[in-house]
Amino acid sequence: MNPSEHQTELANRIEELEIRIAHQEYALQTQGEELLHLQQANTRLTRQLQELSERVQALAEQPASDPANEPPPPHY
Repeated sequence: MNPSEHQTELANRIEELEIRIAHQEYALQTQGEELLHLQQANTRLTRQLQELSERVQALAEQPASDPANEPPPPHY
């Protein structure tokens, strides 16, 4: 292999590596953005779960109402 062919082969290999790096950088950026969205959704869902848990706890702490004090069903 003469020096010119060797330089061409090296240039091709470098170009291939640069292309691979560009694809990996894009994939990493995309994954980072998706991770951010998932973290935001997780935070929102955790907050909603906490609110629902507090509501259920508040309902469980309320005294049960006496069925005799309930109005009759509409069909009576």
